[in-house]
Amino acid sequence: MGKALKTTRFRNVKIKVVRRTIAGPAKVSYLSQGLPQPNYKQTHPITSQQAELDDTTPSCSESAYSKAKKRELHAWDAVKDDMLKVSFECSAPITTQCVVCQDHADYRCIECSTTAVFCEVCLKRTHRNSLHLPEKWNNVYYEPSSLGLFLFLPEGHDTHAVYTKVMKVIVSTGRLCTVTVNMCACEPETCTLLRYGLWPATAEKPQTAFSIPLLELFVCLSLECQVSVEGFCNTLRWKNNLTLAEVNTLYRALVGESISHFRHHHFRQRSLVDICPQLDDGTICPACPKADGDMIVTLDANFGLVRKQSSGTSVVEPLHGTRMFVDEKDVEEYLLSHLDSSKPHEDCSNFKAGNVLRSQKQAKKLDVTGVFGASCPHEMPLMFVNMSQGERLAYPLYVIDELLRRCEDKNIHLRVVYDIACVVASHLHKSGEGIPHNISLAIPAFHVYGHKLPCQIKYSTRRLEGFGLTDGEGMERLWSFLRRFARVTKEMTPSHRLDLLTDALLHYGRRKSTDLEMQLLQRLDKADKILILAQEDISSVIREAPVLVSEEDMEKWKKREMELAQQKQKPINTVCKWKRDYIIKLIQFYKFKSGTSESYMECETEIEDSLLTMEKKHRIGRRWQESDSDFQATLKDVDCELRGQLICKARTESRERAVLLHLKKRYPDGQGIAIRLSKQVASSNKRMRQAIKEYNSIQWPPQMSIFPAAIDFQEACDPSWHVYFCFDDTIEEDNVSKSLKRRGIDALHMKTRAAEEKCMIYQEMRTVTKYLHAQHAFLCSAIKDTDQPGAKAALIQRLQQLERKRHQATVLFHPHVPDIVPVDNPYLCQTHPMSNIETLVYNDEDDTEDDDDN
Repeated sequence: MGKALKTTRFRNVKIKVVRRTIAGPAKVSYLSQGLPQPNYKQTHPITSQQAELDDTTPSCSESAYSKAKKRELHAWDAVKDDMLKVSFECSAPITTQCVVCQDHADYRCIECSTTAVFCEVCLKRTHRNSLHLPEKWNNVYYEPSSLGLFLFLPEGHDTHAVYTKVMKVIVSTGRLCTVTVNMCACEPETCTLLRYGLWPATAEKPQTAFSIPLLELFVCLSLECQVSVEGFCNTLRWKNNLTLAEVNTLYRALVGESISHFRHHHFRQRSLVDICPQLDDGTICPACPKADGDMIVTLDANFGLVRKQSSGTSVVEPLHGTRMFVDEKDVEEYLLSHLDSSKPHEDCSNFKAGNVLRSQKQAKKLDVTGVFGASCPHEMPLMFVNMSQGERLAYPLYVIDELLRRCEDKNIHLRVVYDIACVVASHLHKSGEGIPHNISLAIPAFHVYGHKLPCQIKYSTRRLEGFGLTDGEGMERLWSFLRRFARVTKEMTPSHRLDLLTDALLHYGRRKSTDLEMQLLQRLDKADKILILAQEDISSVIREAPVLVSEEDMEKWKKREMELAQQKQKPINTVCKWKRDYIIKLIQFYKFKSGTSESYMECETEIEDSLLTMEKKHRIGRRWQESDSDFQATLKDVDCELRGQLICKARTESRERAVLLHLKKRYPDGQGIAIRLSKQVASSNKRMRQAIKEYNSIQWPPQMSIFPAAIDFQEACDPSWHVYFCFDDTIEEDNVSKSLKRRGIDALHMKTRAAEEKCMIYQEMRTVTKYLHAQHAFLCSAIKDTDQPGAKAALIQRLQQLERKRHQATVLFHPHVPDIVPVDNPYLCQTHPMSNIETLVYNDEDDTEDDDDN
């Protein structure tokens, strides 16, 4: 008999699991997890065999997803040993019969097939002008073949001066080999190597060349994964067992001008701007207005993309020119003519991350201290500036002026989002220029909480018309990608650094524009959901209000809030200093007299002398008593002033602390910037604790109900603590509390912004469609105008890709914007019937898999 054990019944609890894909929305399913249910016990005998069976048998409440994962794991466990055995068997010949002529074969080519073997004659015939590295069976193992690699010129060079040249070639697998190459005097050696699919290490008399597919892989890895040249060379070393000398040869060949020119050659070949100049080179956002509309631009600075002074100089200009980075000479001239001295408003965060986080000693070793940039709301990079003079208002002002110049005569209204837009606005007013009529300034949705409340109301993207649901944090996401290049670019020459950063920005823009139609649909779905939630919040405020209110009342609250925010704030100090000191001394004196405080003769005598001095100076005939009206009124004023100042101080520290913690999340804990941020957070905590200590040590109880008797540190750290709302001067309190009014105003703003976002997205869908039609027309015109077969082939290939994208976009947009209709795609239909073209379908519904596996 088994021993009787107590068992606990388990109740089924669903755990949400989000599966994300590269394209399209995330899929959601649910895993079941058994949790012990309290207050339910059952006793029955269980044998040891039954206990083991329960451990190995899946629960009946197990989800289908969990069962599928277990089946997959068991399947791999069942075949992994057999797969290892087969991999060892492939190290020896499976057959000795040539796959071409059926004769005896001793050679194989892993790059062609792992099962095909060749005789020597067939190997040479099938691998003519090939850089595959065959292996020969020596009756024990496969060893590298001693057959030489030869590259022969194509037809048409019989009457030319043809000569041979022995070169070192790094093939597509990353192995270094010696190749005999036929050259012709009719063209440069670099062009001949390009015909062979090789890229020369030098422009004149090259002795080393690289396989172009290998370099294309490196370019993609460097842009997407930020792999350095050294890291790429070490990867090839461990993959192919290269010697240290071979790795050094590979590194020296890659680290020079060769890879920079290949990266630029790759860009020009892919963008086709040399054979069709009207085509987009990756700097144009398909969804932003080209004329007659509102354009949102986000500005921000990054102080991690520095360059050391010791990294050398450049003798030539960047290959990309000013495609992304503006001319530094123009920026320097602008800085000299625009001196700025404006500081952030009191109680606003200045966000001087660069100057604060980077030590001044370290900054002296840099000739570029950071990068200032601009992007559109779809996160397409627009314009970037190298900073050399720390953080100055002249940089954002230059970018704004340059954007205005580009939009000149296009009837475009710029809506600029910047961390310290309030400072820019103040500077423009003080300088006498004023804010141009075609510019609106706003602060990003997160950064606005680091500013004082009037700035939040006047500049938040959630409260201003024309910004929709734009959070203004697009540059932060762009910096999170671009700052990964800092480890490489800080050691580069100026031109190489700008070329690599430009390539990185173009790659980032390509990532954003490729799936832009899906992003628009996701934003539309998000706007619909926020619209519903905002309406629910408005209904909740109406229900909770002690009096009858409506959305019209909330509109009045919103307008009154803006009016109060525009007004000058009244000073906090309202009590004369001598009255404040007098009332505090009186309270101490009466405590000594009543025995509620420890009495020390010296202290009591000192307080008595101070009181007599103040009474004589201010002609107080009779000392105030605790029951006097003057005493009560002054105590109330002093209490309101003192506690209000301390609470406002704690509120300011809570905002700064929240901003610093958000910034700290972007950096690893051991990084220098993260350490300095941690010190700033500790300093903010120390100042907040000091304010709380002063508040809790006040010797009399609060004279007004809005003040808490004591402040807890954890509560004060929350910028949305309800006590802070009591000091909101932008809302008037009547029959409805300030906190409820704030909820109603915020919900009304979110409803307005969500509806605005939907209208913006519909217009962006039309803009994207118009952009695709224009690009299609440019390509068709270029195809008609060119007679060069290679250029025409490249243009037609690009045209087919564009027609596929256009078909995808019009099909997805048509249900939302009926005037966008699919059009004929003649070049795409020539090779792919429209019925065979797969079109992605956006579906935001959760993946509701059954818990039972049927």
